[in-house]
Amino acid sequence: MSSGIALPFFDEIHQLAVDIVNASAEGDTKALWSNYQALRKLCENNEFSPRNHPFQWEALADFTCDLNQALKIYRKALRYANEKNLVDYSASITFAMANRLYDDGERDAARELLVEADKLAQSTNDLELRREISALLLACCE
Repeated sequence: MSSGIALPFFDEIHQLAVDIVNASAEGDTKALWSNYQALRKLCENNEFSPRNHPFQWEALADFTCDLNQALKIYRKALRYANEKNLVDYSASITFAMANRLYDDGERDAARELLVEADKLAQSTNDLELRREISALLLACCE
């Protein structure tokens, strides 16, 4: 997916994501929480600036444990993606929401979002995302 954002901004979010994953793998709750809060703060600081981008919000939602809170953040990310007409991000965010719902056992809600994500993804060149959406859509129909 083409990010459309400045590389230093992407790198900053990517590094926080890597730090969160590494802290989780090491069982370092303090580092995990600290990096999550840094990502949250970065999102909040950028929200009403030219640096605001759905990528940051999607990353924050991906690492938000509470499903309802994560869905709120995903919806915010989706709103920003739609405002900027970033279809790749809209498809990715919609898929992420569906994936979280599927993992929580909400297959009907997940299926609805997957159908939407599939429609969005078909207008992109992201074949990997399209494949992942199709695979989860098939799993929802079992």
